[in-house]
Amino acid sequence: MNYLAHFALAGPEAGLLVGGFLGDYIKGRLENRFSPEIERGIRLHRAIDQYTDSHPVVKNSYKRFDPRFRRYAGIITDIAFDHLLAQNWPRYYNEPLESYSASTLEKLLAHKDMLTDAAFQSASRMQEHNSLAHYGQLEFLERSLTYLSGRLTHENPLIEAYPHCEEQLPGLQEDLSVFYPELMEFCDEWKQLH
Repeated sequence: MNYLAHFALAGPEAGLLVGGFLGDYIKGRLENRFSPEIERGIRLHRAIDQYTDSHPVVKNSYKRFDPRFRRYAGIITDIAFDHLLAQNWPRYYNEPLESYSASTLEKLLAHKDMLTDAAFQSASRMQEHNSLAHYGQLEFLERSLTYLSGRLTHENPLIEAYPHCEEQLPGLQEDLSVFYPELMEFCDEWKQLH
């Protein structure tokens, strides 16, 4: 899952939200590098990624992609799922996506002193464009794949993946409609246990 899903699954608690965002920027053991609340959010982020990567519905989603994109199916699926979550936001959440995006990014940046430099810069760009509110547009999908193609250090086909990904959206939507409620339940249980 990508930023939108991680924010939504973290819920309104600031520590989980900030930690959920930092989960993409902090690698390795935590060892009290952050407050317990933020470390809990990073652990939730990692639990979400592990649950997602091992889920049979998601593994089936990976198989929807042509062999040339299969190595990158996890990346493509994460982005496509965030796009589809944004398109179907009212099915899962009551607050309109545009106001959710603005309030979430505002809450995240209210804790900017807890963000790494890279995370702060990324969050600032997201807030400037209220970007989560635009995840449901196809342009988000195309821009994200192009951007990630340039971010990877080795040659990759992501810049060419958009047309194929767009073709797979109906099937991926079916997968997400089964998988996401199960992921929501997993996160609720995880938060109760931890």
